[in-house]
Amino acid sequence: MNTLLHIPHASLKVPSFFYDGLTIPKEVFHKYNLKMSDVGVEELFKEVKGKRIKAKYSRLFCDVERFRDDKKEVMSKYGEGIIYTNLYDGTFFHCHHQEYKEKVLKYYDEYHKNIDQEVENLLKEDQDLLILDCHSFSDEMASYFFKPPFPDICIGVEKEYYNEKILEKILLEINKRDYSYKINYPYCGSFVPNIIYSGKLKGNVTSIMIEVNKRVYL
Repeated sequence: MNTLLHIPHASLKVPSFFYDGLTIPKEVFHKYNLKMSDVGVEELFKEVKGKRIKAKYSRLFCDVERFRDDKKEVMSKYGEGIIYTNLYDGTFFHCHHQEYKEKVLKYYDEYHKNIDQEVENLLKEDQDLLILDCHSFSDEMASYFFKPPFPDICIGVEKEYYNEKILEKILLEINKRDYSYKINYPYCGSFVPNIIYSGKLKGNVTSIMIEVNKRVYL
């Protein structure tokens, strides 16, 4: 079985033109960017063997895990679709025009094209593929949308891309370390590449999200 580690929210980088639409002071933005990123999460998975794909830019420029169509994306109603206009506490922080949106969508499409190609390559090698969707979260941010208390580790699974044996192994390792966990709470689901989700490519794909509470490692 091949493994693909997806790390979409760990970067703090934004392109220079991003700042043209910023409506809050840069120093305030940088603090929010740090809070809303999965900073350092790749270090937690450094010993896991597999192909790694990490987003180049911050989720506050482009959230590559959102649906491309805001009508399908539940978080877009909070100003957190592909292109964020609001922060987790509701603060309006960015406005943009059509040219800016086109640049973001170009990056988004190229990112997913790259993932689809990697998935296709991995499934040619082995028809079994495990996708680990690597994230972190904080009690503070989660509290704006969900009711505490929150676990040390949140595990997200998809019904159609679920493997009980793999999940059991992950939960066994969590229990060994005396961490608390919940499945699909506060966050649910896991990343499934477009090429698989659309049915264009067949394969035995398992996708599991692992969200580590920042209080555990920071």
